[in-house]
Amino acid sequence: MTDEIKIWAIDGSSGEALESTDRIEKEHTLEDILVANPEMLMPGLTLVGRQTPIAGGYLDLLGVDANGQLVLFELKRGTLTRDAVTQIIDYGSALESLSEDEIVSLILEHGWLDIKTRDDFDEWHNQHSDEQQPPSLKPVQMVLVGLGIDDKANRMVDFLAKQGVQIALLTFYGYVYQGKTLLARQIRIEPIPMKTAPSISRKERRMAREKAALEQVQELGIDSLFSEIIEAFDRLGSHRRSPLIDGYTFYRDGIRLPGVGKFNSPYSIRFMSDGRIRITFSPMAVHLCGERFNELKNNQTIDFLCEKPHNYPPTPRVPVQWYCLLDEEGWREHKETLLDLGAAVYAAWNEGPQDED
Repeated sequence: MTDEIKIWAIDGSSGEALESTDRIEKEHTLEDILVANPEMLMPGLTLVGRQTPIAGGYLDLLGVDANGQLVLFELKRGTLTRDAVTQIIDYGSALESLSEDEIVSLILEHGWLDIKTRDDFDEWHNQHSDEQQPPSLKPVQMVLVGLGIDDKANRMVDFLAKQGVQIALLTFYGYVYQGKTLLARQIRIEPIPMKTAPSISRKERRMAREKAALEQVQELGIDSLFSEIIEAFDRLGSHRRSPLIDGYTFYRDGIRLPGVGKFNSPYSIRFMSDGRIRITFSPMAVHLCGERFNELKNNQTIDFLCEKPHNYPPTPRVPVQWYCLLDEEGWREHKETLLDLGAAVYAAWNEGPQDED
């Protein structure tokens, strides 16, 4: 049974029932209102992204709460349905599949913060959090926001919350009074408090990831090969490396495509459990050097594979990331070709897009 909230405007002893509305006026969307007033969503919330691209679609709003934890908001101008629950789980699982470094990269590339580097983000995160040492951005909190909710969606969210999923339900009820739209907020299902993470610094976390990765490549017997490939790409020019649990993502100064967003990572180098090395070029890298990539693939010089990007944003012309898997023999065979390609990407990145879509 759906709750019904009635509001009366009282003048003296008489009362006037306010007319309810289940839609926000088109010129004032719910998203616009909440962006201008984030405290309506959560006390101490800082919004760090709007319509952020991710695998499967666009995240309505991304925020960081007062404890330093990432919050994903899925907004509907009307009543929330089971489709909205499915959608936010899809987006939430996509975010959870990313490493924290990849999530920060997503925020830096498409967010609103005046921050350009990971170190700057870590400093902001430390200052933003109420905690002495902020927890990880994960697990991601999910909050559904709409003008009411139907019974099926309400049952689904209630079930997920009771299973320990960090999902919450926030509904607004709209009323019309003297030509104005009034909103009444109701927190129907609150998120379950996250478990406190160990109090360690971001620098310590990065060092721990790098140490764990190096131990794994030693166990696989590919430490010399992995180090050689990393160092070879390092020599291509000035960039930053961010350690992952299985390799490194390389970052450059960000470049933009009008109407699309900012891009700051051309490639990553990771190791596989079978001992092969995976070199992945982002959609923007392929966008900048499309002819070179297509020539190598058409000539079967390198066995490039394509897939939907897990954390790199797509470009209008290149919706996929390109990657190759190499053992030591494959690296020896294709080393010069791959480094020439990396150098071409590096040079094109410095120049920026010449034929913006």
